Amino acid sequence: MIPERKDNHLHWIWISMGAILAILGCILFTLYGHSLGALSHEHAAWSSFGSLLAGFFTLTGTVATIATLLFLNKQNQEQQKVISAQISAITFEQYINHRKLFMERLEALQINFESQLEFSNKETLYNEVFQNNRPTNVEFIVKPRQAESDENLIGRLGSQLTQLDQMLNMNQWSDEDIIRAVTLLIRLFGDLHCKWVGSPFDGDVFYLGKNSGINIYSIEESLNRIKAIYNSLLFYTGNDAYENLDKGCSRYMREAFIKFFNGEHYLRDGISVRKTIPGLEIIERLLFSTDLLRGMDDMWIMPNTYRRLEGVLRSRESLEQIRSREFVTSLVNLGYQEGSAGFQKTGENKTLRSNLTNCINEITMLHKLTQS
Repeated sequence: MIPERKDNHLHWIWISMGAILAILGCILFTLYGHSLGALSHEHAAWSSFGSLLAGFFTLTGTVATIATLLFLNKQNQEQQKVISAQISAITFEQYINHRKLFMERLEALQINFESQLEFSNKETLYNEVFQNNRPTNVEFIVKPRQAESDENLIGRLGSQLTQLDQMLNMNQWSDEDIIRAVTLLIRLFGDLHCKWVGSPFDGDVFYLGKNSGINIYSIEESLNRIKAIYNSLLFYTGNDAYENLDKGCSRYMREAFIKFFNGEHYLRDGISVRKTIPGLEIIERLLFSTDLLRGMDDMWIMPNTYRRLEGVLRSRESLEQIRSREFVTSLVNLGYQEGSAGFQKTGENKTLRSNLTNCINEITMLHKLTQS
């Protein structure tokens, strides 16, 4: 029923009750007056008249009580409307402030990452984290749900991070492990709506032509960013911080990534790695070739060359040394020196001699590249 019509209906009820009461009183007293006649001095008549008054006023009181209850009910309904409107206004204000603070936290994270990473769709991320929030409802706590049939974003991110954390302990990596790890990293950044806007580096992983912000020489940077973002979301949703993923990236993982993306690889249709430094892939191959010459201390044929290669491929920043002609020349000279001396250590070991010959050939290719 429309509020105005409902109020008019109540007004007519009160008028009708008053009119009926007045008419009933007139009828009763008129009939009683005709029956009693002139003013009586008899006690019984006055007693009867008193009973009539008592009954009439009892009826009047009942009607008045009903009218009062109807009036109070109307006031209560109006008060409920006011309270409901106030609650709606407070809820809407909470929703606006909650969203605003969430966006500010994302902007603070962007600043912490030196504005190299930005959240491309903050609104969507908010809605995915707080699925039940809207102008008429605000929830401040979101617990992770990881069941396949009932999974939310907080739960899915935690599950993916745990999978990566378990992989950090591996000292042997297959191509399938690399594909799984790369897929997890790309999916994590995708779920967080992160977009790399910083300068590109050699080693950056491009997914469908876009820089993912993942660098195969500095994988720990990506892991640290994801963990920082996830812990910020956990804090804002009322959860404890994520304590795992604190081991850092091992040499085995980094070298497995470097080896997988050297030359052709299984993911080349959708994923590519930026490599603009001349001779970079030769240096990568040299790292693994010299590692094959590792043996006992007195049998490690090219230890200093290996350490130089390992150091330069340790991070995206150290990689920039390869752009220097002086560095590459020094590396080539060191490789030739240790390689020449190494043939005396191999003896008749055909495998070692073959591996050493392969290293010398790679060094020669690198030398020719620097001379061109």
